[in-house]
Amino acid sequence: MIRCKGKQFSLLLAALISFGCGSDGPSVTRESDPSLLQPVATSMGVNQSVESPKERKNQTSEDELSTTNSPFGGSATVLLATDPTPTNGWTPWDHVCAWSCRNVLDQVLETLTVILPDGSTAPWLAEEIEPNPTMLNWTVTLRKGLRFTDDQPVTAQGIKEGYEEFLKKGEVTRGLLRDARINAVTVIDEYRFMIDLTEPNPSLDVVLAGPVGRVFSVEAAMADPSGFLRSPVGTGPFVMDPWEAGEPIRLSANRRYWRTGPNDRPLPYLDELMFREVQDEQERIELVQRREADFAQSRSTLAISRARDLELRVVSRNEDNVGVVLFNTVQSPVDDVRVRRALQLSTNQEALIKASLGAGAGERATQWFSRESRWWSSLAAEAWPDLDEAAAKELLAAYINDEDRSDRRTPGSKISVDLQCTDDIHLSSMTRELSRQWEATGLVEVEIETVTRSGLIQRVLGSITDRPGFSGDFVATCWRVGGESDPAMMFGPVFGPIRTSPLNVSNLHNESLSEFVDLLNSSSVETVRQAAVEEIMLALTEQMPMVYLSHAQSAVLGHPDTEGLGYWQLPNGEDVYGQVAGVGRWSDVWISDE
Repeated sequence: MIRCKGKQFSLLLAALISFGCGSDGPSVTRESDPSLLQPVATSMGVNQSVESPKERKNQTSEDELSTTNSPFGGSATVLLATDPTPTNGWTPWDHVCAWSCRNVLDQVLETLTVILPDGSTAPWLAEEIEPNPTMLNWTVTLRKGLRFTDDQPVTAQGIKEGYEEFLKKGEVTRGLLRDARINAVTVIDEYRFMIDLTEPNPSLDVVLAGPVGRVFSVEAAMADPSGFLRSPVGTGPFVMDPWEAGEPIRLSANRRYWRTGPNDRPLPYLDELMFREVQDEQERIELVQRREADFAQSRSTLAISRARDLELRVVSRNEDNVGVVLFNTVQSPVDDVRVRRALQLSTNQEALIKASLGAGAGERATQWFSRESRWWSSLAAEAWPDLDEAAAKELLAAYINDEDRSDRRTPGSKISVDLQCTDDIHLSSMTRELSRQWEATGLVEVEIETVTRSGLIQRVLGSITDRPGFSGDFVATCWRVGGESDPAMMFGPVFGPIRTSPLNVSNLHNESLSEFVDLLNSSSVETVRQAAVEEIMLALTEQMPMVYLSHAQSAVLGHPDTEGLGYWQLPNGEDVYGQVAGVGRWSDVWISDE
């Protein structure tokens, strides 16, 4: 098991780097046991097959596909949730595209790389992505023969023009370029270009799976900007019919699509797709069950459970996104680690998850990453403490009887904790249960405050006028941590200096955390980076700036006559089973006519 403390860490790091370097550069993958080190080739053109052994009954294998009725033709309706930011256009450089939006846009404007269900990446429109040793220059090789649906070729020059004319100026992408440290795009030849960075960024492959990596026809975007806004032109398996805000979205099959399915069958299988927004999670499930729609997206644990009860086809995932009770480590009494640890030890995690199921609560969390993730650590999972009321009372008593206690209350008096959360009915149920658990120690008084979502965010982020700056105005609050980004991109701002890091919402900052974050940003060795993430997770268990609740869940689902759900292939022919954040691969599904 990997532990990195003091001088031992530098020795272990040297050993790991030596172990992971080959003729093609350093890269390693980690199995479910985080202590295993296994070297593999670096090139992003070589992919590991990523298949979930769970829910395999819903997968249609290549052999089954060859014997089933023809999957070609027909139409399907997909029901989507309502995104927080309403969609009013499809240009990726100017419009935020959350998970419902991505179900549509991924079918039209594809990306250079894709994120797999375990959180790793694979080349998509790119054939290979390779950094130089300093990670300041990344060479991207495009697949030959790609064409947009307006019949224009996909070339390195087109990628550069898209960067110069749209990405650098876009409301969304110019900030993403800055965060990714992208400084320039240089054409090498017809199919190769170089991305130059101002600082090393080992997670650029993740960046290229998002808005910055979307590939579009620059000629179409420049010739008819308003038309492109309503019907963008890309390389995807479908073409968007001209769309009006508030209306269902209709896609037609791109019959010159470059990918093929098993046995080289042309994709997509369906002739048409229609996407409709239905806000209510349970209503989406019921509509699919009644076959008034074919597929649906969900991020609700209750709805996903209901879909299984109705014997629908379900492909689900625990996301690297965790509900937490966050402590402000510069506010008394939770500025004392004894109090934070005591509150965690007096928390019945399973009872809180049960109380908040309607808010999307999923599997119990022990860290930021789910068991399916390449960043998950068994050591961190083992280290996360279980309920221990006796130990909690002992720690609380030590603080309460301390003459120098940080809240300046009279020694022997109870501590007081202000707990804030939004007015969501299920989160309100969770906070009431948490208050009951903490007060059951007999040493804690809890004051619950309900605030609006925007008000909670403002209080947590704080402002420059706080003392210290951006330290926030709360003691304990409901919050969420994690996401699809590479840990280096998340942890830098989350554990940065308090006065200059608004996203450091816990206000936990120290030299040890900074060293591991720096390592994440400077090393391309996968196992070294995983070891750094593991140490950060262990440090959070020791310092306890937050109490974990549960992972968010996501799913794509279909009625029993739908086929191919969750099953897709990488361009090199390797199979993938699963989905990320409720985004489907709709080119690979069909409706059975049996």
